[in-house]
Amino acid sequence: MCVALYRQTPSASWSELAVAPALPVSWWQHLPSALRDVVVAPLHFDVLQDYEIAADRTKGYDSAHQPCFCAFRYVLTQLRSDDDELFYEAPVYSETLTAWRLPDDRWLVCHTTTGSADRGEVQTRLSLSNSMPR
Repeated sequence: MCVALYRQTPSASWSELAVAPALPVSWWQHLPSALRDVVVAPLHFDVLQDYEIAADRTKGYDSAHQPCFCAFRYVLTQLRSDDDELFYEAPVYSETLTAWRLPDDRWLVCHTTTGSADRGEVQTRLSLSNSMPR
């Protein structure tokens, strides 16, 4: 299942988009199910979306307002043509970095890259870090 990083709403003004209700954050989505009870669960989120490129950043905070979740996503697109008259944007590379804080203050980091969207070249790796990814 693919989740759109952004949506185009030509009829909406910037002020309407700025006050639109936030979508729920699926912070557990890339987390291995065996580790869901091990990480610190976020209670509230800051979601920032870039308006020039398909990219966003989400930070989740615990009850002490300490970061316990972060996610960075972006999609690189390229203009393509199907008949030399109509052009469209097609994804050519995407990257997602998701991290969860463990109770011992280390971070479990999941880094996924898609090198060629046409061929489905996907690489995912899990690692531990002593600090939150930036």
